[in-house]
Amino acid sequence: MTGKKMKTIALVFILLMFGSTFTYALLNSLRGSGKEIQIPQDRILNYELNEEQRRYLLTRGFTLIEYSYPTGCLECINVKNNLERITQISDGQIFLQELIKEGTPKLTITSWNGGKTLNDPKSKEAETLICDLLIEKPLWCVSSKI
Repeated sequence: MTGKKMKTIALVFILLMFGSTFTYALLNSLRGSGKEIQIPQDRILNYELNEEQRRYLLTRGFTLIEYSYPTGCLECINVKNNLERITQISDGQIFLQELIKEGTPKLTITSWNGGKTLNDPKSKEAETLICDLLIEKPLWCVSSKI
């Protein structure tokens, strides 16, 4: 073999080694620190998920709903009850976080299909938005559009 051909082959091997090292490092950083992420057993929570839990659930196709509302808001209780019902009939793909906070009621829905926030949401508009953002449309979603 000629010297030029040997240099080309050596360069290809060096690039392969650097490429594989870079890919390994990238995949390791995406995988996280390796510690176990605690996922709640319940789908209806009265606390906020941490950032690692949120990221983990979103990358696995779950839809996260965060509903914050003040105490003493009667319409908020109706919305909360409707969100709980939707969570229970959505084939296990929703995690609902119910948070009591002073101020305007706020609904934030996040999924692989995007995210949206509603201030002072009503039950029907919340239901429509959840349907739009769910990865897999459950039967109640499809039947409500007929």
